[in-house]
Amino acid sequence: MVALRRAAPVAALCAVLAACGSAGDPAQVPVGPASLTAANDACGPVELPPVQGGEHLIGDQPPPVPYNSTPPTSGWHSSGAFEIGVFHRDAPLSEPQQVSVLEVGGAVATYRDLPQADRAALEGLATGEYAGRLAVTPYDELEPGQVALTAWGTLKTCDRLDLGTVAAFVDAYADEAPEVPGAR
Repeated sequence: MVALRRAAPVAALCAVLAACGSAGDPAQVPVGPASLTAANDACGPVELPPVQGGEHLIGDQPPPVPYNSTPPTSGWHSSGAFEIGVFHRDAPLSEPQQVSVLEVGGAVATYRDLPQADRAALEGLATGEYAGRLAVTPYDELEPGQVALTAWGTLKTCDRLDLGTVAAFVDAYADEAPEVPGAR
């Protein structure tokens, strides 16, 4: 699974260097199961935004450059201890905190205005089967009802919750045991 997650940065590097032949075309690089790379009635295809460099930010300091995707898939990120879990409207993950989850090998599911039953089902994945691998947080930059899935250099956006897509995304792109600094 780690090899699949690492395909996106390799694709971006090959595209920049133009030295990998046809394999340098991100559309040609295998990035996960066919069920993820293709669009379905709820979700678009996997996107591979170019991987951004970035350092740790101190406190609530904003990134010095904008992220190149919404939500972010790489770049400047928060420093310090954090947990991968469920975050609510009163204390959602900031964009730098989302990138911190990705940096250690986790995945993030962001959403906006999901029905309560859908939100509970999504949160159930993050506290059950994918505890410690999937963070779930509200994110106001999405359209109402949308869900976006991110991993390092990887993005999949859905018009509504598709639990099968969420599970397949985490299986393909999140490490089995992300190394979270300061986690209990």
